[in-house]
This record gives sequence, structure tokens and C-alpha cells, in this order.
Amino acid sequence: MSIRIAFDWVEASPSTDQLAQSTMAALIIEVDGRPVTSVLDRRSLSCRNHVIVPLAHVAEWLVGNWWRLLYEVEDERTPRLGFAEAHDLSFVGEGFLLPRLTISPTPDRVRLRWASYRPAHSEIEFTEQGEAIVDRPELQGAVQRVVEATLARLDGLGLSAEFLQRDWAAIQSTDSDERTFCRAAALLGVDPFAVPQPLADQVVDFWHRVEPAIREDALATANRDGLAQLANWLTDALARLSASAGGGGWADMRATLPALSAPQPFQRGFELAQAVRAELAPGSGRYEFPATGREALALVELEPPSSSVQGVVAANSPACGMRVRGVREDSSRFLRARALGDYLGRREHTPAILTGLATDRQSQSRAFAAEFLVPEAALRQRLRYDQVHADEVDDLAAVFGVSSYVIRHQIQNHGLANITEW
Repeated sequence: MSIRIAFDWVEASPSTDQLAQSTMAALIIEVDGRPVTSVLDRRSLSCRNHVIVPLAHVAEWLVGNWWRLLYEVEDERTPRLGFAEAHDLSFVGEGFLLPRLTISPTPDRVRLRWASYRPAHSEIEFTEQGEAIVDRPELQGAVQRVVEATLARLDGLGLSAEFLQRDWAAIQSTDSDERTFCRAAALLGVDPFAVPQPLADQVVDFWHRVEPAIREDALATANRDGLAQLANWLTDALARLSASAGGGGWADMRATLPALSAPQPFQRGFELAQAVRAELAPGSGRYEFPATGREALALVELEPPSSSVQGVVAANSPACGMRVRGVREDSSRFLRARALGDYLGRREHTPAILTGLATDRQSQSRAFAAEFLVPEAALRQRLRYDQVHADEVDDLAAVFGVSSYVIRHQIQNHGLANITEW
């Protein structure tokens, strides 16, 4: 996938905002050849693939949110306060209209989502919607060209944008240690250039105390007022899990499973689940986690410090620490399956946490759990028609021991049928 940001300077009407007037441009954003900036102008009844906006305002928003745009991971189920303002391009505002393009990074790549919408009190409507994954360096390069072109334009006109110039220079001059801190602060959802010193000290302490394999996911789910509490809880949780049963039969199975080859994380989750079910040969029905024996999966009762941390997985086994009391059986089964999928899907002996983050690792474990508990082939056999009623979805959920939400996603993700509510 690729992203292209192109623009042409245009003449603007006189304005008291000299920076905006001097950097007015026709802006085109394309993702994999698809025009994100396509609009329908209802006044002139015409379509175009660009918007007219001041790039100075766009550049200021990009620079002001630089580290968060590159590193702050989205929690889709429990959105962090202020995430949209720092990641949705339409929040540039200043009286100009931009597409609802959300820039959502994962540890290695960046997911782009754009939605069609008609801004309030506007004669134009953004007509395109879609989603794509791009490499972080490609997005970074495209954004950097916008910022540097804007600064060059202002410099050529003898104009100064002190905030933009100062912060861009600071970004460009960060050394390796500073970039590590900036990434950690961004994962927490704060601007690393505007962090109070006490909080900065807590971020550094957390980074050094928490296991490297989980500290980024942990920061991405953390509350900035509870860093020390989360670090203490993770240390205690991992100590308790390390004392649980070893990998047993699961460790033997992990050593013999074939390497995953699917390109997308959710596809790798499906692939892994199918391979594990083939090894276990549980038939086409509901899988029951054995309470004893080589394939038993240890469950340790823990109380996570926030709803964003759903569970913890041991380094040397699929033992899972999670909230037990008051948790529905289908939710518990799904988390245990996620723990198993995370353990079997990695080769290194490092722990993991289970969250609602939109990362490759979390996506793979969720897809594994869905396919492991509700195999696509078994579900297909039970669907007699290409239409399935919502009541039947609930019945299937009871058969497989999962939530109706999981059944719906399996039906939709595998294109098995249309779900009707009436």
C-alpha cells in the first residue's frame, strides 16, 4: 500500500491570517490510488479530487501531533480521550474542511481509515471511504514533505511561523535516547515536548521497570495517573504466572507447528487456529479446555488495574491471568483462547498482555480465538441458507460457547451469510 500527498499553491483572497493566505493550496491525498480528498460540491453540482486549504494549518497540526501520529496505538473498544483530535485530519479545522482521515499507528505500520461525510453547514461532501495499511517510513516521508514544503514557502516569502519552525527543528534534532522517550510518551497519549517533569520521570521509570516485550502495549493502555500502579501490578502478575504449570503439551505442540505464511495478522490467526485444531482433532463442535493433563491451560485469578488490560500471558506457557469473578463464561473462554493463540504464535520466551489495541499481535490473537472456538468450516455446516436470523446467531453462540458478537464476526469475516434482524 502507498500514500501520496500532492498539492499546488493557489492564490488566496486577502486575509488577516497571513500564514494561511500565503500557503493556500489545492491538496490531494491518495491511498493506494484511491482519492481520499474527493468531494461533491452541491452548490456547483461538480466533483473534484482536491480540497483548498492552508498548508500552514495542516503542517502545524502534523508537527504538533507528530509523535502521537507515529506511535500512539488506538484502543478500538475503549478509545482514549483526545485520540481523535490528534489522529483525525478533519480536526485541523480553522474554518477549512479536510477529510475524516484517521491515522492510527501500530508497532510496525500505520492504518489509515477514511469515511464519507458531509460537514455541518457545508455545501461539499466527502464521498470516499476505505481503509489501508502503509509502512510507517512511507507515511512519515509523505508528511515530512508537506511540512518542509510549507516551511520553504514561508521562508521564500520572508514570513515566520515561530511555533512550526521551533517544533520541527526540535523533532529533527532528537537523538536516539530522546526518540525512545518521545515514543514512550506518545504511547501514553501525551506530547513528549509538553510533559510535566514528574510525569516524564514516571514514564522513564516505567520504561526501565517493565518487561520490554510488553512495555509498549502496557503504556498504550495505561492511564497517565496510574503508571506506578500498573508497573507494580504487572510485576506481581508475571511472578504469579511464572509459578504456574509449564507449557506441557502446548510447548511440544508449539515446537512442531508450521511457520505462519498468511500476509495479514487476522489471516495468520485463522491459519494458526486451523493448524492447532488439526493437531487436537476435537471434531467440529465446541472445544472444552481440559482441567487436567498435558493440554490443561492454567488460569490465575488477577484483578487488572484497568479495563483496557484484559489479561496477562506467561512467558513459558499459555497460562493466563485475568479477572474471574463476575466474568461471563463466554468472555473467559475467549480470553483463554487468546492467551493460547498468543503463546503458540510466538517463538520467543517472553510474556504478553491481552488488550483491545489495534496492533498486529492483538489482532492475530483475537482472530485465533474466534477460529479456534468457532471454526469456519464447522460454522458453514450449520448455516443452511445464505440468510441467518439474529435469533439463530444467538443459538449458535450457545452451541460454541462464545458471545453472539464472535459468531457475527465469523459469519461476516468469512462471508458465510447475511445476518437479518427481523
